[in-house]
Amino acid sequence: MKIKFVFPLLVALLLTSASLGADYTWFSTSTNSWKNSGQSEFLEGKIPLAVLDSLDKIYKKFPYNYIIYELDERLFIQVRCTFDLYEIQEGKLVNKYIYSNRGYTCGTNTFVRDNTHYMLGGHGFWTNHLDLLSFDELHGSWELVVTKNQPPNYFSARVYQNSKGIYSLFGEQFNQRDGLDLKNSQGYFLDWKTKEWKEIEIQIEGLDLKDLIEKGGLYFTQTQDYAFWASTTVLNNIGWNLIEKETGKIFYFDSKNIDMGIGPYLEIVGNVLRYTAPSGELKTLDLDQIRKQSKEVGYIRVKEGDAIEASSTWGYLIFFLLVGVGWVVVRQVLPKMKKELVPTKEPKKPEPLEILLPYSGQSLSTEVLDQLLGIDSQANFDSRRMKRARLINDINEQYLAQKGKELIVREKRAEDKRYVFYKIQA
Repeated sequence: MKIKFVFPLLVALLLTSASLGADYTWFSTSTNSWKNSGQSEFLEGKIPLAVLDSLDKIYKKFPYNYIIYELDERLFIQVRCTFDLYEIQEGKLVNKYIYSNRGYTCGTNTFVRDNTHYMLGGHGFWTNHLDLLSFDELHGSWELVVTKNQPPNYFSARVYQNSKGIYSLFGEQFNQRDGLDLKNSQGYFLDWKTKEWKEIEIQIEGLDLKDLIEKGGLYFTQTQDYAFWASTTVLNNIGWNLIEKETGKIFYFDSKNIDMGIGPYLEIVGNVLRYTAPSGELKTLDLDQIRKQSKEVGYIRVKEGDAIEASSTWGYLIFFLLVGVGWVVVRQVLPKMKKELVPTKEPKKPEPLEILLPYSGQSLSTEVLDQLLGIDSQANFDSRRMKRARLINDINEQYLAQKGKELIVREKRAEDKRYVFYKIQA
């Protein structure tokens, strides 16, 4: 059977609540590719073929990947390299995204968590990024979720999530403007509770991970309980590899094909993959069974901050002696330096926190808040929303550190929940 389309490296993160429940359903295909599968239905008839036909008509000029998943017993479709998010309603497509922005969303990792749609990372013509976006169904727009210590210019399509957060493996930093093009043989972890990125450590017995990254050719996806990659590369303990998402243990199964990544479609229900191989044969792959026949070869774990350690009593003494000497020098030199400095007074621009404090107890409309924050001149609605989200997050973090509570709280009018106001509670 002739296959007209080859899937690029991708990973979808879908259909998991905060507790990552048992029902994981995921389907991937691309423009016109599903027609080459020889199948008359997908996901046991849940996906109407007329819907796939409608998608093909919309995206016939340039082929796109379609990712289809369930949320609250509703079917959604995210189209790669776009912001388009469709819901299938009574067999018809309804685009929940109402704007027309484009760019830097190719390869984006789509997932569901806390009953909300998310996109993580992406790339465009000139640079990579690891931005986290959440979908606001009320306003039909994607909003930026600000994270801490976000790796700059970094992207990876090899991403999975567990109950604690998001793992991104084997990515690369790329920015053509800065001449940056570096491959990463490890990766990062986003702590979902703190929204902070941390480095991770990956170890596989008998393997230098740089060899794996340099050779490439790695197909990656995830199921309910596993992250799964397949490779035809001849390397130690590399073939079909499973990562237990909750434990981080890596397992190896001796197989050297990537049929699930080059067929016309892929279905995942629970831990079972179903796909048509390039030969035209319908295949089913149960990762629970593969796990039982595999051997443990490595692990993934989050790096914690390095603590100051002294190997002996002398180590402690030397450390505190250096601190003491440094303190004496600072006490003697710093006052002299201050006297020599000639202060120059410049008009100080008020900080956003200082601007908002006089409005304590008031509920501000979006327009008024934008004016106070100085972002009302931005014409693009989505850009303004993202800038507003960043500023609110920064202000609340600063006020939380000072007063132990957030300064700005979003609230909706009881009589019309479509309208959002921002209450200032100093």
